[in-house]
Amino acid sequence: MQALRAAAARALALGRGPAGAPPAGRRGYAAAGAATVTKEQLRTGGMLEWRTYTLRPDGQVPFHARAGGEGAALRKELFPNWLGFFTCDVGGPLTAVHHLYHWPDMVEQQRVRGAATQDPRWQQYLADTRWAVQAQEAAIFKPAVSVIEAGGGVGIEHFCPSPAESPIYELRTYQLHPGYDSVPKLVDYFVQGLPHKVAADSNSELAFFGFVDVGMLNTVIELWRYPSAQASIAAREASRKVPEWKQAIGNVTPIVQHFRSQVLVPTAYSPLQ
Repeated sequence: MQALRAAAARALALGRGPAGAPPAGRRGYAAAGAATVTKEQLRTGGMLEWRTYTLRPDGQVPFHARAGGEGAALRKELFPNWLGFFTCDVGGPLTAVHHLYHWPDMVEQQRVRGAATQDPRWQQYLADTRWAVQAQEAAIFKPAVSVIEAGGGVGIEHFCPSPAESPIYELRTYQLHPGYDSVPKLVDYFVQGLPHKVAADSNSELAFFGFVDVGMLNTVIELWRYPSAQASIAAREASRKVPEWKQAIGNVTPIVQHFRSQVLVPTAYSPLQ
């Protein structure tokens, strides 16, 4: 482990490897395609659509039964850019389900969604599940490319997490003060501190970091993937010992109105696991 962290520290000092590869010593991203993601591809990373449905307590089991299997196959066919489907384990509404889609732009998003609404199979799927849904919310996020690079990420559309028996995702949400400078300030602080945080922990994988473009403005999210819930706790404990990261959080705190952390678990039929 010490040798692994030393390699990460050297990569931090020397910069990223060729073709935008993540810093040396990082877990994951080693799957096919991850090392071939160029900085230009990351910088033209499109947008992330995050949809949250709040289910009725008695509708959770029937909803997931219909959403999996043939429902998941149909979703993948109609929405080939579908990335993940998650439930909340702790930290937020426990009846919420979150699904993610990557788009190059709003034109493609509206084209694909418009075509899906005309498909009789999708119409039937919506009719079968609508009764179980109490509320729906959607937001569009733009990637903060400089932070993703600083964290050794490759962009969520290229994300290939390491195999794990009980993976979890941690969704960290910051609501910043109003104003045009809040998001840029937070991004700058994270770029300065995040490489040091990552070098101190070999278990965390940055899936996404971005800010709302359509939705509750001045909202910033981090999405981290861990091989287990215990690994996420260990990562948090390790980061608290990193002076550069503590300084970054100290700089961020004055511009944050409130902050939430949620543990999300991928469903059995989620593309991202």
